[in-house]
Amino acid sequence: MNVPSFATQLGRQVEDEPEVVELAPGETSLDFLQKIYRSARQPMSSRLRAAIEALPHEHPRLGAVAIGSMNGEDFAAMLDRAIERSGKARQIEGTAIEPANPEAKAVASLRKRCQVRLPGVKYESCAVRS
Repeated sequence: MNVPSFATQLGRQVEDEPEVVELAPGETSLDFLQKIYRSARQPMSSRLRAAIEALPHEHPRLGAVAIGSMNGEDFAAMLDRAIERSGKARQIEGTAIEPANPEAKAVASLRKRCQVRLPGVKYESCAVRS
């Protein structure tokens, strides 16, 4: 096959077929991708795709990292103390105070029932008469 003179590179002929890339037993997939995108004999589309795939492994993205201070204590000890504190909380116990006279009871009952009102509805039964 006759190859034009401009198709030679440093006295060697440039072949049309891409180079076969093989991995040694200890090499990783990243090494494989690097061999592909560094090879001038691979098609540009393959080289670009290999470079894109290798990029996150060669140059990791910067990300936010939470930094907290626990004053030399581990999380389990802090959690145990918080649980212990929550057990010491007092529960308020009480009973409802009943009005002394029956009329005040009826007024309190009407007030409870009439607290929620719908717009456009007449509440004649909720009127408190004195």
